[in-house]
Amino acid sequence: MNKTNSVNKPWGISDKHVARYGKTWSNIDFELDAKISSFQFRNDPLNTTVGNLMIGGKTIPMNYKQLLSAVNVIGDQSKAIYFEKPTKWEKFGINIENHDFYLKKHEVGKLADTLEDAADIINKTYQLGLYL
Repeated sequence: MNKTNSVNKPWGISDKHVARYGKTWSNIDFELDAKISSFQFRNDPLNTTVGNLMIGGKTIPMNYKQLLSAVNVIGDQSKAIYFEKPTKWEKFGINIENHDFYLKKHEVGKLADTLEDAADIINKTYQLGLYL
């Protein structure tokens, strides 16, 4: 794991937060690909591999198109779940790139935030010209 390219930096989460929110919550992360080139992103941004989603002990490689799709789908699911006002321990089925996960409300919220943050970071990094 490349610590500098991590969105959530899970190694920095305190034991107090791990105990309170759970191991799954504390390990949700998106690791940005360090080798995104400006040429590749400018010419074919949607098919550019941008990083890996880490969730539930699995690593899911994603291109920019998959990331943007996941931002929309998981964001909508997160809003719907919070609107239902479920109990703290209720789990919801989430599918990401043909991987099924059963997550609690706060875990879905963190996943939605992580995906949104990753897409935002990638877009701003490109706009600033920081890709090689």
